Amino acid sequence: MGNGPWGIWGYHLTLRKWAKGMSLKLEEFSSIPVWVKLSNVPVHLWTKLGLSYIASVLGKPLYMDAQTTNRQVLTYARVCVDMSATSSFPISILLDVDDGISTIVGVKYPWKPQAFSLCKVFDYANKSCPKAVRR
Repeated sequence: MGNGPWGIWGYHLTLRKWAKGMSLKLEEFSSIPVWVKLSNVPVHLWTKLGLSYIASVLGKPLYMDAQTTNRQVLTYARVCVDMSATSSFPISILLDVDDGISTIVGVKYPWKPQAFSLCKVFDYANKSCPKAVRR
């Protein structure tokens, strides 16, 4: 379960650990885990703490993939981030590194969820949103 979310045949699959008393009803999601690729990461921030610091601009950092953790690929870092439905999904992060010097970290999303604009939740069809005006 710790390696997801996964893309299977064009569908996004996220698992949640079962807990006693957990509802089996489908719920609205105001946030969802999304894999992001961060490029142009400064070398001194290529640590768990540094990458978490950068990814926290996007949402709540959850974990990194094995290649990033083991520093096997240094052209980009893959981090799974719990992102809000209200996120603008930025394509870059302006990062202040030292004494007025800044750099731009690139952000790519292999998959982006669709959020409904009125409710700010994921997984609604426009016609089923309770806030949509019925005619």
